[in-house]
Amino acid sequence: MLTKAFLSPAEIEERIAQEAASDKDHKLTPEQIEAIYSNGTNILVSASAGSGKTFVMVERILDMIGRGVGIDQLFISTFTVKAAGELKERLEKRLTKHLGQAETDEERAFLSDQIAKIGTADIGTMDAFTQKLVNQYGYLLGVSPTFRIMTDLAEQTLMKNEVYADLFNDYMQGKDAQLFQKLVRNFTGHSKTSKAFRDLVYDIYSFSQATADPEKWLRQNLLKGQIEAKPEQAKNELLDGLKDGLLADFLAFLRDHLGIAQREFAKAKYLNNVSDAIILLEGSLINDQTDMEDLLKQLLTLSGGTGLTNMTRPKDEELKAYKEAYNKTKNEFVAQLREVDTQLTVLEVLTKHNDDILPMLELLQSFVLDFSDQYLQAKIQENTFEFSDIAHFAIRILEENPEVAVSYRDRYHEVMVDEYQDNSHTQERMLELLSNGHNRFMVGDIKQSIYRFRQADPQIFNDKFQLFLENPDAGKLILLKENFRSQSEVLDATNGVFSHLMDQEIGDILYDKTHMLVAGSQKQKEPHPENETEVLIYNSDESSTSEDEEGPDQAISSGEISLVIKEIIKLHEQGVRFEDITLLAPNRNTYLDLMVSFEEHGIPLVSDEYKSSYLESLEVMIMLDTLRAINNPLNDYALVALLRSPMFNFNEDDLTRIAVQADKGQFYDKLLAAHTKSGLHPEVVMQGLDAKLTLFTETLADWRDYSKCHSIYDLIWKIYNDRFYYDYVGGLPRAEQRQANLYALALRANAYEKTGFKGLSRFIGMIDKIIASGNDLEEVTDLVPKNAVSLMTIHKSKGLEFKYVFVLQMNRKFIGHSKDGLSGKYIINREKGLGIKYLADLKDQINTNLPKLNVVLETLTFQENRREERRASISEEMRLLYVAMTRAEKKLYLVGKGSKETLTQKYGTDVENNRLPVALRDQIATYQDWIMALDTAFMRKDLKFTVRFVEDEELTPEAIGQVEVKAAVDADDLSNNRQTEEIERALTVLESVEKLNHLYAPAIDLPSVRTPSQLKTFYEPIMDTEGVDIMDKKEGVQPLETASTFELPDFGQKTKVTGAAVGSATHELMQRLTLSDTVTLQDLTQALSRVSASDQVKARVQLEKLLGFFDTELGKLILANRDKLRREAPFAMLAEDPASKEDFVVRGIIDGYLLLEDRIVLFDYKTDHFTRPSELKTRYQGQMILYAKALSQAYQMEKVDKYLILLGGKDLEVVEV
Repeated sequence: MLTKAFLSPAEIEERIAQEAASDKDHKLTPEQIEAIYSNGTNILVSASAGSGKTFVMVERILDMIGRGVGIDQLFISTFTVKAAGELKERLEKRLTKHLGQAETDEERAFLSDQIAKIGTADIGTMDAFTQKLVNQYGYLLGVSPTFRIMTDLAEQTLMKNEVYADLFNDYMQGKDAQLFQKLVRNFTGHSKTSKAFRDLVYDIYSFSQATADPEKWLRQNLLKGQIEAKPEQAKNELLDGLKDGLLADFLAFLRDHLGIAQREFAKAKYLNNVSDAIILLEGSLINDQTDMEDLLKQLLTLSGGTGLTNMTRPKDEELKAYKEAYNKTKNEFVAQLREVDTQLTVLEVLTKHNDDILPMLELLQSFVLDFSDQYLQAKIQENTFEFSDIAHFAIRILEENPEVAVSYRDRYHEVMVDEYQDNSHTQERMLELLSNGHNRFMVGDIKQSIYRFRQADPQIFNDKFQLFLENPDAGKLILLKENFRSQSEVLDATNGVFSHLMDQEIGDILYDKTHMLVAGSQKQKEPHPENETEVLIYNSDESSTSEDEEGPDQAISSGEISLVIKEIIKLHEQGVRFEDITLLAPNRNTYLDLMVSFEEHGIPLVSDEYKSSYLESLEVMIMLDTLRAINNPLNDYALVALLRSPMFNFNEDDLTRIAVQADKGQFYDKLLAAHTKSGLHPEVVMQGLDAKLTLFTETLADWRDYSKCHSIYDLIWKIYNDRFYYDYVGGLPRAEQRQANLYALALRANAYEKTGFKGLSRFIGMIDKIIASGNDLEEVTDLVPKNAVSLMTIHKSKGLEFKYVFVLQMNRKFIGHSKDGLSGKYIINREKGLGIKYLADLKDQINTNLPKLNVVLETLTFQENRREERRASISEEMRLLYVAMTRAEKKLYLVGKGSKETLTQKYGTDVENNRLPVALRDQIATYQDWIMALDTAFMRKDLKFTVRFVEDEELTPEAIGQVEVKAAVDADDLSNNRQTEEIERALTVLESVEKLNHLYAPAIDLPSVRTPSQLKTFYEPIMDTEGVDIMDKKEGVQPLETASTFELPDFGQKTKVTGAAVGSATHELMQRLTLSDTVTLQDLTQALSRVSASDQVKARVQLEKLLGFFDTELGKLILANRDKLRREAPFAMLAEDPASKEDFVVRGIIDGYLLLEDRIVLFDYKTDHFTRPSELKTRYQGQMILYAKALSQAYQMEKVDKYLILLGGKDLEVVEV
């Protein structure tokens, strides 16, 4: 209930005038006052870097509370959990202060209530809010409130893979199998696995999840570009544009040249061809009936080879330069003509194949829709979801239940969102549903939108910005441009760069006086010439840079590191503390090189929580190799790493003596031969080595036995304790950190096993995937020194400020320009959907004896998506540079590498609208090139930065210098420390293990625990060279849910009923069926009602066939011996891999068996579709043999009759295996 009215526009103006007239040191700007007090409409605050947007939000919230709005009447969405925590902390401090100044009991009671409610107020991330909403109202969709969020990427991947494999098999054997094979082949090429196709499906799925309605997007937008593509029309438009465009320009160029060339190069042979080309162009361009394709081919014939090239050798330097300029421009024209000719050919072929592409993509659309649905059903079954699922549940709850939506709209006085430029479409839809249409307060800065990889769409902010700018009735636009962070030298450099670089075309906003940064205080404007922004470029010959070093992940050069260290030492000598200096890197690839070099020079360096990617820390890598060796000793890479580790201390000499025991074979076999003295050279196995071998083989055997019946968590701690490894790393430098890393590995194993997944092999596979993707959720915070230089990524630095900033690797190539940037087989776009490269067979169009003539064609949608994606990618890179440059308070350094000769002559002086030309900005591939192009084009005018090339001779050890750091321990103390020598030796061993890790390639990777179905389909579905054939259809074993299940209603969408779902329901029915002397249809129907499956699935269960089963000999035998019947029986047994002689555990669930006095009768239900029973008999023979072997061993009974009950054919069949 409001106790005080909000300010009117006139009162706000009066407040602005009062602030301006006050004598405060730190005055609020008029825009800040507007942002704090404006009300009654939607408000968008475009807040430039350092403009105090968080301050404005806090003041606005406090003002509303002061007017009687409860904290629980505000919805406040922050981008991160950390930001929410900081906002709550600020509010609590300020409210507590207000409480102390409150004048009435009523006011004190109200403020106390608000402070108490801060903890439960809706202040946090959108993910946190949607979880709370679904927890409360999920029952409306049938979602249990006990759901779990699946944060482990490995768990998601395993579940997705299982759903994908089943669906893939269904499609490979479905009615459109031939078209599906063509679809898969289009993306996998000659690969023997379907991984490329699977990646495509996962990418489309992930992309769709960032939309407000994934199913709607998949149905309406996924194929939109392809449906609307008209290659024939595009071809005609390309030809029409030639006449007034490229060809007219080429004619003008040739005419200009001919006039001069006939005088200066009168006898040159090429002039005849130039004249012919001019005559050809003049005649054709005035004739409306000209065949432009034919003209193009004639021109290319004339210009072929050196046809139009000036081959003369003038002695006059001016003529020589003119000749070279002509040849260069002519070559550019000819290249464009060739490009048009190629595009015309592609469009012609696309026209002929256009009708083939759409049906193939429609099948892909169907597959992804089915995958999305079945993956969701699998998550519903486990009652575990991803954040995106919860967000979509929340949207559906609000859309489908108006009374719930109205309750939220009525509750919230204002819906506030921070970092609005990083909003996704899902979040935007939630904000729309929570708002009453005129109570949104949005704060952000499109110039700092850098999270496209998280599906943030800056266009959401931009659309609002343009709407409010052009139509003030739609909402109020407030611009905060005063910067309260940086000195004028930093602001001037930033404005100088972006006013000539960023506009609507590239960057998504026009960086003009409206957006230029302005110093917010007089102190910031005080000149400090020594702090002028410096561009420092390590002068390096570009020819020495290999292609592998170029790209978004290129390594930082030693020259760049040296010049940064030199500047930091210089700052340190001037009295600057290390903690006031920050390095910003484009990614974490540079961290290790930087840390090593800084340590050598005595400079403390701490990376952003260095999270060390703890899985890649040396002590954890050794443990992972230990686990790999336990899982499979035939993995040479892991085995040698373990032998060389501090746990066993085998040296190079020991390994050599082991290696000579056999000419070939696995290292493990050689090790056993050395141990038993049965190798080629037993005499070289000396006593010391023999003792090591005994210890190693006994320990490894003990660990392997232990791993078969204990958790991975227990195994890891056994290893730590058996070889004192945990204590050992505690004696090394950074001991606490190392032990924290080892502890984190054990916790990771524990968390993994809690997800329901088991087995050492699977755990190792998951860890390997995490390491490969560079993404781990459980990182270990480092124990950091206080006065140290900070190192972090630009993304990590957003929202932070530092006194001195070095932006590293300005020469890093953008993703859109790198070799692998946009070279894949597909690109997804929000509006146009999927654009692909199509594998076309041109055999029928070209005379050839080849069986196939496959050509990869870029579809029109692919080309359009690539143009848009590239432009969007470059725009984001520009905004990332803006974020980096605006972090500095005092001085900014931009550091790169390149050739002085090349960089100073590379760019021209062309300017468009006081900016670099769009075409040039678009083609430039690095930050450094943008800076150098600006430097050349604007001749340092308005740029406010200096460029300095640093030579090798300036970076000698003497020139760089050294920081004297006082040792933490006196040298005298160390000399008496008996551990010193051991630690030094241990570090050497640790380093050598790391080297060996790179030397030995991974060998076989056998799982230690497998299910019968894993034995069949352990590898990906395999495709042969002719077509796509699945080796075996996976038959998933579904364990029974004994606990009561939370019934989930239909989600209001058509659900595809899979064979796997029907099979699971059939198995569960047969287990729940109560048996008596006879079985009736009513018995079966009652049992079916207790099955936890959807109505669609239950409708597909064939009760008549099941009833018929009990009329068969086997059915009658079961009924007669029902007291001896066991159903859904789990088992485990030890088996030996025939190839490696390696033991592994087989686990599974047997559908049922009769334990008779003279024999066991084993049976298994199969719902697979079949035409001949022999197909399934062959397919499941191995599985039934395993089951029979397990039962035979368990009951010590030799005779086991094996039967398959086949329910997927026209008639029920019972076959003996």
